[in-house]
Amino acid sequence: MRPRAAVLALLAGLLTGGTIASGATPASARPAPVERTGTTLTARLAPPVVTVGEPSALVARATPVRAGRSFTLQRLVGTSWTVVDASIGNARGRAVVPLDTSVAGRQVLRVVAEATADLPRKVSSQLTLKVYTAASCTPRIALVDRAADPAARCLAARLDRWRSAGLMGVGQQLNVSNIDYLAPLTALAPRRVSVVGFDLEELAAGETYQFPAPPLDTLVTLAQQGAVLSASWHTTNPHTSRPAWDRSWTSLDALLSTTSPEGARFWADFDAKLALLQRFQEAGVAVVFRPFHEANGGWFWWGKPDPATYKRLWAMMQQRAWAAGVHNVVWAYSFAARTWSGIRAPERLLPARVDVAGIDSYDPEGPAADARDRLDLTGYAAVAEQVTRLALTEVGPESSAAGDWNPAVISRTARALTPRPVWAMLWFDDTAGKKQLSSLTGGVPWLDSCPNALCYLR
Repeated sequence: MRPRAAVLALLAGLLTGGTIASGATPASARPAPVERTGTTLTARLAPPVVTVGEPSALVARATPVRAGRSFTLQRLVGTSWTVVDASIGNARGRAVVPLDTSVAGRQVLRVVAEATADLPRKVSSQLTLKVYTAASCTPRIALVDRAADPAARCLAARLDRWRSAGLMGVGQQLNVSNIDYLAPLTALAPRRVSVVGFDLEELAAGETYQFPAPPLDTLVTLAQQGAVLSASWHTTNPHTSRPAWDRSWTSLDALLSTTSPEGARFWADFDAKLALLQRFQEAGVAVVFRPFHEANGGWFWWGKPDPATYKRLWAMMQQRAWAAGVHNVVWAYSFAARTWSGIRAPERLLPARVDVAGIDSYDPEGPAADARDRLDLTGYAAVAEQVTRLALTEVGPESSAAGDWNPAVISRTARALTPRPVWAMLWFDDTAGKKQLSSLTGGVPWLDSCPNALCYLR
């Protein structure tokens, strides 16, 4: 598949399994099934409130389970119920039907589980899908940028709606400096994810490589098709010009001056990254931006800084972005889980003004590691005391050669958190092992358990 065609196919919606066969035997030709005690039909919207164009789906499940049972989606038009779509239930008795959100307004919907040889027809309760215009986007928690553009406000409002509905988005990071950067998504097709991550340093490189599908344009397309975009920034060491992992120089206080040698290089690099963010802004796309991530750890050159210096740098980045007219950013502070004593308390570095806080945590899978799939989120609760909108900004296995790690542990762990996270992002496969959804043994089944790439946490 050509890269552009692949992009258009990625977020087309969840596989529903087919439609009702036109040659089915009419119900009138069969004896009416007898109602059984315990026969149920549940229906939910994922999510129930959206902005025009954002993905939503109706999720129906009937019990007792009959694989292949027909479901009919109906919409109330005036006083009559009109058939909108049809679907076939999967082996768990569930059907997921994508909804049309192209027009603002309210849609009153219901789903009908058609009769089977031994089960009667069942009708769900009514559900109301609310579709708002972009002009009406109002985040429940105001953004730190008072001049935030409509795209940023709608992105934040979307995250708040997920949180209110008890939903957690499923995310996948891409390496946009690699010609096969779409591979983690194409491997999942026709399934989709609701959050797509990338790195600004890799994007800057990828934009110079003359890929058949330029990565920035592709990311814009993914966002227009319904994905939330999240950007990290593995910025080079401004003293040595070596990668982010070079800790031979760690003097962040030099960056407080824009005229010091390191400060001049760093801020010139930051301006170049702002230019990339501005291109997203010109396309009407917002980005969650998490600079200087995992600073409470000691593996990046900006790691373990003086808290006051770190917070001043954060404020300087925000003011510089706003002065440059970049207002499509949702600002995220991303920290490492305190999985051992060498990682500092993340709340000590929390900047004064952030829109989102996120935790990065990896489960060691090496020969000497605990074989159980687990997710250590130590530090989450301490930051949650000061930030309401949180995410699992990087999670998954570390050093997993076989990929036998089940992401279902993410949902189980997230349900116990307060507040619950609005998304969970898995990394792409790298030299440290298998990490991406398509490579993990439990990856696709977990994604399939999250209708419309949104996991129910309640």
